[in-house]
Amino acid sequence: MAFSARVSRVDRSAAAVLTADGEVMTRLPRGMHLATGDFVTLEPEGDGWLVSAVAPRRTAITRADADEGRGPQVLAANVDLVFVICGLDRPLRPGRIERSVVLAWESGAEPVLVLSKADLVEDMDAAAAEAAAYCPGAEVHLTSAFTGLGLDGLVARLEGERTATLLGESGAGKSTLVNALAGEEILATGAVRFGDAKGRHTTTARQLIVLPGGGVLIDTPGLRQLGLWSGEEGLSAAFADVEALAGDCRFRDCAHEAEPGCAVAAAVADGRLPERRLASYVKLRRELDHREGKRAEHERRADGRRGSLMAREATKAKGRRPR
Repeated sequence: MAFSARVSRVDRSAAAVLTADGEVMTRLPRGMHLATGDFVTLEPEGDGWLVSAVAPRRTAITRADADEGRGPQVLAANVDLVFVICGLDRPLRPGRIERSVVLAWESGAEPVLVLSKADLVEDMDAAAAEAAAYCPGAEVHLTSAFTGLGLDGLVARLEGERTATLLGESGAGKSTLVNALAGEEILATGAVRFGDAKGRHTTTARQLIVLPGGGVLIDTPGLRQLGLWSGEEGLSAAFADVEALAGDCRFRDCAHEAEPGCAVAAAVADGRLPERRLASYVKLRRELDHREGKRAEHERRADGRRGSLMAREATKAKGRRPR
């Protein structure tokens, strides 16, 4: 089966889908859940279109829903890169950066830290060095939509029709960056509040944008919370420095808090590892341990719903058989 269309926006029971002939609105069958970036097939339905099948996702950016009972929320699908946008008109937030990088690595995509509004700082190299310390192993790009700084580097990362999604707080400059990369005003932009550099949500839904020079961007609304739904592999990749040290701990299940013979704690004591870095690792580790029970409960409920649906379909099929 050929999946020749791609979801550009999802609105409850409908979706905007990009095809070779342009964007069309489609209806979704009951129970079908799509994400921006999904590849789908369509079939005619009256004067419109119906999504008939969805391709397996190569990658998926997934966070825990703010309502823990609702399970995971897929922010974007089939993404190659995650542009973690941090505006330099405000202090960097190490915990936010580390959490975003874990989310990116866990999805199967590659994180790229994008420092926007670089024209507003006097020492850009110092800002880049500070940011790099929060995301070892990830690229750091200084950018300015105002001066054009760093935009060519981001375009180069999208070569080969790659897809990048943008994650960042409101007012970080995501929509402005999208417009600069596209070369036109595609998304609305807004001013930030004086004093704390916070802005309003100018993007209200996840939206896929095809760039004129190739490559695809998926813009997302500013996210206040980035709860981890899963993250074992992502945590290991984002904190490779901590886990490398952990290999020398006396106990294999060392929590790096008060255990004797902890190599990670020793590295903090002698200055090889920042104390804040270990604290962030431990916090995320605890969050994932807590989430493990939520994931199991969600899977049990999902299995129950699938079983009920199969039973109803079997009953309907039995009623349709000729006597």
